[in-house]
Amino acid sequence: MMPDTMAPGARARAMLFGSATALMMLLAPQAASAVELNLTFLANEQDEEYDAAQVFKNYVENRTGGEVSVNIYVGAQLCGSANECFESIRSGVLDIYTATAGGTSAVYPPVQGMDIPYMLAGDRVAELTLKDPEFNRFIREKVLEASGGGFLMLSMTQTGGWRNFANTQREIRSPADVEGLRFRTIESEIQQQLVEEMGGSPTPVPWLEVYTALQTGVVDGSKNSISDIVNANLNEQLKYLTLDGHAYMASMWFMGKQKFDSLTPEQQQVVLDGAALMSSVQFGIQPRKELEAFKEWIDSGGEIYTPTEEEMGQFRAAAEPIRDWYLEELGEDGQEFLDAFEAAIARAEKQVEESRASAMQ
Repeated sequence: MMPDTMAPGARARAMLFGSATALMMLLAPQAASAVELNLTFLANEQDEEYDAAQVFKNYVENRTGGEVSVNIYVGAQLCGSANECFESIRSGVLDIYTATAGGTSAVYPPVQGMDIPYMLAGDRVAELTLKDPEFNRFIREKVLEASGGGFLMLSMTQTGGWRNFANTQREIRSPADVEGLRFRTIESEIQQQLVEEMGGSPTPVPWLEVYTALQTGVVDGSKNSISDIVNANLNEQLKYLTLDGHAYMASMWFMGKQKFDSLTPEQQQVVLDGAALMSSVQFGIQPRKELEAFKEWIDSGGEIYTPTEEEMGQFRAAAEPIRDWYLEELGEDGQEFLDAFEAAIARAEKQVEESRASAMQ
């Protein structure tokens, strides 16, 4: 054996260095396997998507012990529209994104049938319909197929609640009052058809440009929920709000299928469970946000009109041709989607009726 000629201090430093090296080697494989997920939504931090994303981030990072981290990007940092965001997922820049039915129609056109006006009767029916497991499975399979295996729907929820007519010019009590007004829409043909059927002019404008469009007179109004209006400060421009509730805004969280498949089975389960939690957060937080939004609308000088049942009949009648147009445009695929959607609505209505009956005995 060679004699130990190393000084005590040097020996201690060598032992410390060796221990540190061994620890680094032990941790290196774990660091190398860490996964980052880039998540985005196009609203701001006042939106329910922000609360949901924070809950998702906390859940995923804690339940995977830090093996998966979530980076949240608010607004148009990674993409500015549904088309851009879906392309960002394909390119690998983005991993998780939430889109409305109108935005999702860029991938799977029949899904815009969810925007056919006045199909959902009340909040309970709307929530149960969007949570319906069979309906979720149907959309998940259709989007996955339509995207060539590119996009996996993690969960479906709502984003803002009910769409209503809001404008800068006059109170809307009937479809006739829409005539001549320019309403901002997304590039969804059903939304544009609704405005046209009532005599207005649909004007596609990206969400982040709506405030300026109202301010400069490019559009006279917008079809949004009260919380979305206030979150984007549109109440500074809009004055008249009609609570016709022509559509309930569905929201779908998507993830790149290739990125999802790269996770371990355990990590995949955590992501799916976290996405289900996101859905619950968005459903639950929306009514609370509406309380504040309605107060802010009133405080800023806004007016609210609730149509009578007779007036609602006029709105529904004006929107009837949209269903026929949808089926003419989308044919068998459209009929297949409507069958699935209406079956989910029927199941939800039955569940609500049975719940009420049980309580009212």
